[in-house]
Amino acid sequence: MKKKLNCIFLVDDDSEDNYFHQIVIREMNITDTIEIAQNGLEALAFLTKPNQVAPQLIFLDINMPKMNGWEFLEAYVK
Repeated sequence: MKKKLNCIFLVDDDSEDNYFHQIVIREMNITDTIEIAQNGLEALAFLTKPNQVAPQLIFLDINMPKMNGWEFLEAYVK
């Protein structure tokens, strides 16, 4: 049996895409934990919480309000 990922993080402002991706991920049975953020600011807040374990996989939309995917990557790398 393959080891599951600790967490998959969906960062996308489209709730329908997030819903579809959750279905596919659950059917694949590759993680028990799926976290969702609606934009880059929410994603940064989630990832920088004290004692937060980083997800092993992040699906990142590029075109989002408040903070787009490129801005998120730049802020997260720093």
